[in-house]
Amino acid sequence: MLSLLFVFTFLAMTPQGSAASKNTITVFAASSLADSFTYLGKAFEKSHPGTTVQFSFLASPTLATQINAGAPADVFVSASGKDIQNASSRVPYYVGYVFNRVVLAVPVKNPFKITRIRGLNTPGVKWIQCAHEVPCGVAADAALASDGSVTSKPVSLEPKAAGVIAKLLLGEVDAAIVYHTDVVKNRKALKEIVFTDRLASSTRYAIGLVNDTKQKSLAAAFMDYVQTPKAILYLRRSGFGVIS
Repeated sequence: MLSLLFVFTFLAMTPQGSAASKNTITVFAASSLADSFTYLGKAFEKSHPGTTVQFSFLASPTLATQINAGAPADVFVSASGKDIQNASSRVPYYVGYVFNRVVLAVPVKNPFKITRIRGLNTPGVKWIQCAHEVPCGVAADAALASDGSVTSKPVSLEPKAAGVIAKLLLGEVDAAIVYHTDVVKNRKALKEIVFTDRLASSTRYAIGLVNDTKQKSLAAAFMDYVQTPKAILYLRRSGFGVIS
């Protein structure tokens, strides 16, 4: 009797589970895209009833490593061309997507009254940035080198962009080099100081299809959707720039 009940339950559940998997895609995306892509993912699901978009938001080098190791993914959106190139065994083709730039962010209520990049040299100021090997850290290093006025050192190097902005908002540090998009999202709490060299402080995102995806049509549809004028307009309002 128990065996028959088990078989009946399995047969009843299998078609639904199979249907769900056929309409689900997994998107690996840079952590700095978490808010924007969560919104766009929901919008895509609404325009494609019955579809589910699952996300993994981590630092781009970490995602590239996971993809190379065979992690199940359908689309990869990297915060740098270098990292998507490092996953070329499974993402051989990709296109430039949007760009972001790093800025120096300080709280609106700023006790050290930092108004310039060199304000990071003020005694007692604790500041952070991303680790050197991740895109936000690469951009921060290039921006600082182009400015040339900062002689102090960050109190920590965070493994992903989300960690930097989180510590700044929690008041654990006095300043941080973060993405412009982070400041746009937190305008009431933060203000930004821009680097003079906009090119040095920028990073370019790329998007590509994982070549062994079992959801090629749906994954391609998602890629098309996040590049539509409507989606790009939303990204622009969120602080991203468009690669022409």
